Amino acid sequence: MEYIPQTARSRCKNSFSATLRFRQVLTVTAFIGLGLASECLAFTISPTALTFNAVQGTTSPPAQTLSVSRNRSSDVMLTSTDTASWLTVSPATTSMTSTAQLSVAVNTSGLAAGTYNTIITVKVGKRASATVPVTLMVSPPSPPLPSATTATLAWNPVTDPTLDGYKVYVGTASGLYTRTITVGNLTSYTIDSLSTGTTYFFAVTAYNSAGESSPSNEVSKSIY
Repeated sequence: MEYIPQTARSRCKNSFSATLRFRQVLTVTAFIGLGLASECLAFTISPTALTFNAVQGTTSPPAQTLSVSRNRSSDVMLTSTDTASWLTVSPATTSMTSTAQLSVAVNTSGLAAGTYNTIITVKVGKRASATVPVTLMVSPPSPPLPSATTATLAWNPVTDPTLDGYKVYVGTASGLYTRTITVGNLTSYTIDSLSTGTTYFFAVTAYNSAGESSPSNEVSKSIY
């Protein structure tokens, strides 16, 4: 049997102990690293962004749904927050296991035309969180279509300084006018209250204190 001096045996023992402690440190470090990685991949959200379209002054667009899912089946708290007064996420706080759904609604009442942006922050448990950008596009209202029961006339101005104004004549037969409208110094005018299915004839005269001019050339329009 080989004789090992006491000092050599002590060195071997110390070396073995140092190696054991080093492996223990490595084991603890690996455990902590895996824990953080799994926490970051705790859940998914679909869709990853939301867009709403609306017309100013009309009904708000329908609500949309965010679906939250995770691989685990244990109970955990889900919370959602945002900073926009025109957006509501419900429920703001709920308990979930593997899946949950959030309803996202916008209120366009009183909003001017333009593009609005915000971010929803969804948090599952104590550490895992994700953000969902939200865009709201409010378009200006379309200009109203011209009424089918109106006709707009325009004419060249009279340069006589004694001019007092113009009169518009309206009738349902050429040269036979049953309606006279005094319009002042305007050089265009829209005639309303016309009946559909009828053709109207129009002429314009100028007048002053001395009298009235002869009618202008006649124009017509059929109202459908």
